[in-house]
Amino acid sequence: MSDSQYPDLKKVQFYEQLLPRLAALPGVESVSAGFPLPLSQNNIGISFSIEGRPVAKGDEPGAPVTIVTPDFFHIMRIPVLSGRAFLPTDDSKTPAVVIINQAFARKYFPGEDPVGKPMKPGLGDGITNEPMREIVGVVGDVKRKGITAEMPAQYYLPFNQAIILSPTVILRTAGDPLSLVAPLRTQLAQVDSNIPLYQIRTFDDYVSLSAAQPRFQTVLITFFAAMALLLSAIGLYAVLSYMVAQRTLEIGLRLALGAQREDVLGLILRRGLILAVTGLAIGIFVSLLLTRFIAEMLYGVRPFDPLTFVGVSLVLLLVSLIASSAPAYRAARLDPMRTLREQ
Repeated sequence: MSDSQYPDLKKVQFYEQLLPRLAALPGVESVSAGFPLPLSQNNIGISFSIEGRPVAKGDEPGAPVTIVTPDFFHIMRIPVLSGRAFLPTDDSKTPAVVIINQAFARKYFPGEDPVGKPMKPGLGDGITNEPMREIVGVVGDVKRKGITAEMPAQYYLPFNQAIILSPTVILRTAGDPLSLVAPLRTQLAQVDSNIPLYQIRTFDDYVSLSAAQPRFQTVLITFFAAMALLLSAIGLYAVLSYMVAQRTLEIGLRLALGAQREDVLGLILRRGLILAVTGLAIGIFVSLLLTRFIAEMLYGVRPFDPLTFVGVSLVLLLVSLIASSAPAYRAARLDPMRTLREQ
């Protein structure tokens, strides 16, 4: 929205006209607005001060802030843990308020109830000139930048008391949200045809965009891991095949003296598994030392996850067994008489 066309309180009036129109559309369950949205990669950080905790000017702590309209927490399914959510009456004519998240409460109000405590964001919107804002609620933490990022300490300001931007409109729908794009454009045009509607995305899109880089890294690492596994299998097959070729005479003698083919098969398989287990033990030891360096790339799994180590070990042993089977089978199928004559 143009600041010249919509200065200060005219922005609030615009949303007060638009949001009820959108809420009345068929298929819309609830409507709100906020900026930045979770996982949107956008960010606003504003310093703040807490009453009774003086700090030198310029050393004030800062935290991410989100500007929202009423119903934001309801539509985004962010639980209100204590206190209350923002109300339509939280405007420029009423005492200024702020809501913090659980991480903020743990960091700056450890062991105490922050509801009712005063804090002052370093906000200069020219509208709200209250020296302090009352903390009226504590809400659950959300992912702000990415699905693998930590949940930061952050706070929320009501749009009617922090008119510093044009928040993103959010609709929760009962059906396909993209089916409402045309009606949404129509309602927006009826309020002001000069305001553009752009970056129309579902929340799944935000999740997908946030996961794009980790997904690419995972695909790339998986490809190299598969290539390493293939090379390991080829290498083990080659070593065992060479061993069988070198010990052809020995194997022929064993068979000629009464050794069972199952014994020869087991001999070669055991040799392959010994090599595999030795390499696996070295690999696990090195992995335990190095896995912590990729901890930031992991999501929903610990760097030293026992299930992962056991699963990978079983896969490696299975591949090793398959790679060992061909040379072992070839050794067990040797004709002892022909082998002795050729040797």
